[in-house]
Amino acid sequence: MFAALFKRAEQTVDSAIGDLGNRIVIAIPFLIALGFGATSLTLYLDRIYGSELGTLMVAGGFCLLGFIVALVVRIRRRQAESRQQAAAADSTLASDAPKEELAGVNGSPSMFDDETVMAMVTSAAPIVLPAVLRTGMKNWPILLAAAAGLYVVSRPGGATAEVQPDTSSQTS
Repeated sequence: MFAALFKRAEQTVDSAIGDLGNRIVIAIPFLIALGFGATSLTLYLDRIYGSELGTLMVAGGFCLLGFIVALVVRIRRRQAESRQQAAAADSTLASDAPKEELAGVNGSPSMFDDETVMAMVTSAAPIVLPAVLRTGMKNWPILLAAAAGLYVVSRPGGATAEVQPDTSSQTS
């Protein structure tokens, strides 16, 4: 009896992790496109307003976007908390539980609680790690080329052009 229950719970967790993985895979191209769009916008604004003002405008735009996202997250969290409080109030009327007990139920822990994060990582790692390794092994030439490109780009420039003295100011 418990084996079927555990099997169903395992399938639910697998489905949730798979859905999360799919969402991440879908989001990656959009994040890359956002990066290219931000770069293009920066170059355009640099051309029009100069390097300092153009870069500051793009940074301000990203700050504004961050504030909007933070507001949306806060509003959604408050709506969820109000729904939880309403549900707790309904259950309070039914059970006449003391208010001190409900305060512990309504106080939602942080999303980044250490125990929660560790539980997610330890339950997801056995499923996600083999998939990542399989994908990495299939695409090792691309990964190797990307690593080599990052290495070349990150190296300090050893062969820089020498500055030649200005001969126009010298008198002959």
